[in-house]
Amino acid sequence: MEYIVYIIGGLMAGVATGLVGLSAATIIAPLFVTALRMNPYVAIGIALASDVFASALSATQYFRHKNIELFNAISLAITVVLFTIIASYFSRDTDPANLGGLVNIFVVFLGLRFLIFPLAGNTDNKLFHLSKSKIVQSLLWGAVIGTINGYFGAGGGLSMLAILTVVLGYDLKNGVGTSVFIMTFTAFVGAATHIILEGTYWVPLIITSISAMAGANLSSLYANKIDSSKLNKIIGTFLLVFGIVLVSVYFTQTH
Repeated sequence: MEYIVYIIGGLMAGVATGLVGLSAATIIAPLFVTALRMNPYVAIGIALASDVFASALSATQYFRHKNIELFNAISLAITVVLFTIIASYFSRDTDPANLGGLVNIFVVFLGLRFLIFPLAGNTDNKLFHLSKSKIVQSLLWGAVIGTINGYFGAGGGLSMLAILTVVLGYDLKNGVGTSVFIMTFTAFVGAATHIILEGTYWVPLIITSISAMAGANLSSLYANKIDSSKLNKIIGTFLLVFGIVLVSVYFTQTH
């Protein structure tokens, strides 16, 4: 039974990472804690380790299709990595459930955003006009995203996608591609910190990572081949349904 949970969790997380840049830890950590009664801190470490492989494989596919633009996101990337390290260290005694319903509600609104106001390609070349205000916003949001990622092992992918597309003006495929590329490094430092401090369970880590890689490879290949209009609908629907499920589960557990 445990092995089935490892495989299903990894596959679902990999698909979510490759398709929408969602952190694998958003799915794996709650699943392992709830279904397997795993130590939350260890579960987050395993989830982040799986994230490394899933994000790296997804980033490779997006890079092949020239859908990664890191230049204007470098300040965001550095800040996210730095605060992920800091938060990972201080989160050792923190229950990931304390993240609460706000991030879950954010997922719902982000899904609605893609469905109601779909992102088109960047025809005005916004990517190469980074103002001081955008740099400041990137630094501030990078600190917030890194803290969330380090503490809870979740939220980084969606949050980065939102900042890249809404604040920095990236188109959807560039946003997802750049997000998963940055997530490779944030997940690595987060996983390393968690494993060093608390240790890990190597069997679930290996099985989950392999499953996540398989899911990420298939979904990222698909995401890069379809047009932006269809991808907007798929991502919006996925995030909306996933967010509603998260909100429902959260309020069921807290009431």
